[in-house]
Amino acid sequence: MNGIRVRPARVDDAAEVVPLLVEAIDHLALQLAGAGDHAGAVPFFTRLFEACGNRYSHEHALVLESEGEIAAAILAYPGCDEEALVAPALTASRARDPFGTYQHEPESASDEFYLDALTVAPAHRGAGHAAALIEAVCMRAAAAGHARAGLLVDLDKPGVKRLYGKLGFVVDGERSLAGHRYEHMSRALAPCY
Repeated sequence: MNGIRVRPARVDDAAEVVPLLVEAIDHLALQLAGAGDHAGAVPFFTRLFEACGNRYSHEHALVLESEGEIAAAILAYPGCDEEALVAPALTASRARDPFGTYQHEPESASDEFYLDALTVAPAHRGAGHAAALIEAVCMRAAAAGHARAGLLVDLDKPGVKRLYGKLGFVVDGERSLAGHRYEHMSRALAPCY
């Protein structure tokens, strides 16, 4: 893939990356932001993306550039950090709606590197960017000493599940988040020496 570069996200990527991530986070994004649609959730998630110390922060994002454009993005972090990284988002939701009931529903396993949200810009779909970004995250996770990567796949998205299967992920459980069902998939990571 010529003209492709994977790099850590920056704060100034927010305008391009956040709307894509909100689309990927979908049901949960709407619930946390108290929004009726994806566009309404963007300001809430932009603040989180620009801040540090939360699961939606630029700190935990990689972007894939194709010919200088952001074509895809992924949020990923160690599963053992999930609870601590979720807390700031829940605090922001409670500040927005003090009467709402916001609680953490665990997504990851503590012994995995968790791929939280993956998104590809509409103009770049079908070009293999999702697979390239997943492989880049898995290589970085293995280099950091992680032995396993995990993710959730929406039961309503069998095509996405097939992609993950082709990349070596296998179903090993099920989760329910924001009233929606997902399968948990994981894959062993090759150690880097």
